[in-house]
Parts: sequence; structure tokens; C-alpha cells
Amino acid sequence: MNSILIQTDFDNTLTIGNVSELIHDEFGPENWPEIYENYKKGMITVEERNIFSFKFLKTKKTNLDNFVKKNVKFREGFLEFYKHLMNNNLDFKIVSSGVDFYIYSALASLNIDPESVEIISGKSTFNSLGIDVQYFDPENYKINTNFKGIHTAFHKQKYSRIIYFGDSYTDLNSASISDVIFATDKLQKYYDKEGVDHFPFENYFEVLHIFKEQNLAKL
Repeated sequence: MNSILIQTDFDNTLTIGNVSELIHDEFGPENWPEIYENYKKGMITVEERNIFSFKFLKTKKTNLDNFVKKNVKFREGFLEFYKHLMNNNLDFKIVSSGVDFYIYSALASLNIDPESVEIISGKSTFNSLGIDVQYFDPENYKINTNFKGIHTAFHKQKYSRIIYFGDSYTDLNSASISDVIFATDKLQKYYDKEGVDHFPFENYFEVLHIFKEQNLAKL
């Protein structure tokens, strides 16, 4: 075991704002506000929120893809940072409690081939009622909580160092077992308050500078 993994969340970590919420604000379903409120109150997990909210979202995939490509905003410098990782042959994985179809569409908007990136997220199946979303652990068992944490623990067994990027409380389990943490938004504020070592960031030009300055691409 002698390798580095760059593992990142997607919504509001690579992007500005949450793409899933953007989709629901535009396309529904009708009970989206209720589902979102239950999530904010801690009554359901982020995985369950997506399972419930996409279940009856009846919109054509092409319309959703076009909407995402038109409206998604990535943090500045992400494309340059991604190219730096690829040029240095570093393992890069997106592990997200979001859903595969919109992550694919978002990456395509940057001319990044989604098939060239390992994306571990909710898996979607479009049907006559809406979109069926399921989450699986590394052994392919269905789960509906701590998706990111479970996959990070699996990666921990395979890599010498995990460099983790996250933005929210749903990243705490993953970040806590990672070796280097880049934090933004709520996660950054939490770590500032708790005095936990991390690199704060707002854009990936900052991240790229830190990577080079700290020589993080090498063990």
C-alpha cells in the first residue's frame, strides 16, 4: 500500500451550491419542500432525501441533462486542478451522496468525459413514475445512510494517504478518517470552531497552490 487518493464530495464542494436542490427547485416534485424540511430537521438522511425526492420527479432525462449543463457552476480553478491531478497520475474519485446522472451531466459541461472519472454515488434508473435512486456499499449491498463514510473506510484499506474534500456535516465521517482535509462552507466553519487541522478553500486555484507548495502529490 503505497499510494495517494484524492477523494472529493460533489455538491457544493466541486460546485457552487447543491445541484440536486437546484433540480428540485425547478422540477419538483410537489412534496419536495416537505422532504427537504424533514431532511433539515434530521428526520431522514441525505440518501433518503434523494431516494424520496427523485422517486416521483417525472421529467425527461434529456431535459434534466440540459438543465444541469446550463445551470451548474463549478468552483473556479477546478478544471485546472483536475488536469494537474491527471498529469501527475494521481487517483481521483468523486464519492457523493448525490446522484450519478447529474454528476455526469455537470462534468460533461466542462468537457470532462464522465466515463474517465470514477464516480461513486447514488445510482439512478428512469422509469414511468420518476427516477429510482439506490445506494450501495462496496460489497454491493443496499444502504441508505453514511454512504460517503462507508466508502471512505473501504478506501482507507487500499491507500496510504487520503486527501479529502468536503463542505458539510455529511462529510464528517469521511474527513475524520482521512489524512489531509480540504474544507469549505459548513465543514470549514465547524473545523474552525473545533480547532481541527484542515486547509480552508473557496476555489481550486487556492487548492492547486497548496498542493504545489506542500508537495501533497508525493508520499
